[in-house]
Amino acid sequence: EAGKNHVELLLGDGWYKGRYGMRVKYENYGDRLAALAEIHVWYADGTKEVFGTDESWKSRKSRIVESGIYSGEVYDASLDVSETFGTELIDLGYDRLSPRLSPAIMIHERLKPVEVIHTPAGETVLDLGQNMVGWLAFHCKAPAGTRLHFQFGEILQDGNFYNENLRTAKAEFTYISDGMEREVRQHFTFYGFRFVKVEGWEGEPDPEDFRGLVIHSDMEELGEITTSDPLVNRLVLNAKWGMKGNFVDVPTDCPQRDERYGWTGDAQIFSGTASYFMDTCAFYTKYGRDLYAEQMKLGGSVPDVVPVANFPGDASTAWADAATVIPWNVYLHYGDKNILRRQYDSMKAWVDYMKQEDDGDGAKRLWQTGTHYADWLALDGNYPGGVYGATDPDMIASAYYYYSANIVAKTAKILGKDGDAKSYETLAQEIYDAFVKEYFTPSGKLAVDTTTAYVVALYMGLTPEFAYEKVCRGLLNRLKKNFYHLDTGFVGTPYLCRMLSENGMNDLAYHLLQEKGYPGWLYEVLMGATTIWERWNSVEPNGKISGTEMNSLNHYSYGSIVEWMFRNMAGINPCEEHPGFKKFRIAPMPNYQIRKSDVRLRAASGLIESAWEIDGKTLKFRFKVPFDTQAEIVLPDAQAEVIRQQAEGAADTVRQEGKNVVFLAGAG
Repeated sequence: EAGKNHVELLLGDGWYKGRYGMRVKYENYGDRLAALAEIHVWYADGTKEVFGTDESWKSRKSRIVESGIYSGEVYDASLDVSETFGTELIDLGYDRLSPRLSPAIMIHERLKPVEVIHTPAGETVLDLGQNMVGWLAFHCKAPAGTRLHFQFGEILQDGNFYNENLRTAKAEFTYISDGMEREVRQHFTFYGFRFVKVEGWEGEPDPEDFRGLVIHSDMEELGEITTSDPLVNRLVLNAKWGMKGNFVDVPTDCPQRDERYGWTGDAQIFSGTASYFMDTCAFYTKYGRDLYAEQMKLGGSVPDVVPVANFPGDASTAWADAATVIPWNVYLHYGDKNILRRQYDSMKAWVDYMKQEDDGDGAKRLWQTGTHYADWLALDGNYPGGVYGATDPDMIASAYYYYSANIVAKTAKILGKDGDAKSYETLAQEIYDAFVKEYFTPSGKLAVDTTTAYVVALYMGLTPEFAYEKVCRGLLNRLKKNFYHLDTGFVGTPYLCRMLSENGMNDLAYHLLQEKGYPGWLYEVLMGATTIWERWNSVEPNGKISGTEMNSLNHYSYGSIVEWMFRNMAGINPCEEHPGFKKFRIAPMPNYQIRKSDVRLRAASGLIESAWEIDGKTLKFRFKVPFDTQAEIVLPDAQAEVIRQQAEGAADTVRQEGKNVVFLAGAG
């Protein structure tokens, strides 16, 4: 614009130099605020000028007096910030500077409070109606000098405001008014909250003056699920809200307490669900680069949290396998080999690290060393309230060793690295043979008798033919012994319903999905949850929070049940040979416990729909296949004759396969 132009940059401590991490520490990455920027100006005459940050720039104090990811923010609008100061040129090492890969963090929704609550303790509390992540915006008309104070929490206790499960995260906002009418929000912090305690507000707060600003990385929404069960529909929404709240530049475990780490295990087990819900390609590409940067410092091992900040752990099975599983899921969903090319060295380095550990332990082709979280938070542990499940961690570690070696072998083949493909195929076969010898009796009995052990052996392709029936029976017996309730943790839960449906126990998958008591997915829905909890009993039936040490009400991991809904209930599955849904399989598995299911997926190849309805004794299906794609459709308990009459244009491809009918459907 002609005339005087004025540019200001607002700087905050953030993750860079503020307090971040569970080991209380400041200045994780640096000790000073700095700005590096260029403004490129093109003039009408075709000339160009660059205004870069140098000593000619001035600085001044900020009205943001204090800010922190955990603590919140203090904003003093009455502060005189007119005085300017000089700046100095510093060299922070530009050799490490690279273009931004991550999608921008944006405001996606603006929620109006559903209620202003006056609690028994005399507090004024706003209820946003949804456990959300972001900021509170409000219209301020307070007189000069008024101090407004806000605290953020996920749940009420005895009708009163509560935030003790945030541990040492204060999660506050203080605003000091200068008497001017203005719109206010936070800048260098974010909150995970549903309830806001308001202090200092003159008169009764009007919901119209407040909005919850929902922030997350910019990702296009792809998948929708609607069923005849409103509780299941709410569960799907809870999982999606859990994803929104924890996909803020890094896939965090939780968005509210003094943690908010990029836990690799949580990211790994949810990556399939996430890729059905939203377009995660750019998001996970950036996370993959972060992961490999940390890996290079650890000789190929993968840390428990990425980026690393005051947390020393690494090389835990299922957590570290984020290095292989996430890029593989992204490739399957979107069909772009670039994620595999970018991450290949990282994927390989992780498998090589496991092999190195194995070689140092006698080259058994099992992974039986190290410390692992394994089936974290499973309910079958040795003592009540414990965090470690009963499944042998070495068995899980060896299973993932095989699973990841297999992924790297397939990736090498896709990328034309034939030598690598052969060597990793050989490694995977050796692990398979050693696993079967170690964990199966000659008659086919699995040596580890837990729900998760059976699920992992089935899901990861580690069940030999001679043991298949006993493994399925073992899984069924474990569920029977547990009165048809789940007792799985982070490793077993994501695959439990999938393995039930795919191994002749589809009715039990639906039963577990619809379990309304503890432990069960619908228990928390009935308890008023609007996101997924960290623990199956995060809140007790009496409404009391079950503990404060490690209890988040917004942890997306167990939301991975939604992948079963897409893959098994609706039957929409990507295909390894033709990723990105160019050719794919639709094999819905209806069950009378849900009368109707309607699932839409805006896949990389176009809109896919899979819907079914049980209407009396009739089972009706409806499918939509994108233009220029081909779907193999598998109908359960059907007869080829009947389908031939109804399958317009596809009658020639209809074939009977046992109790199922398979036919090809294509558009275009």
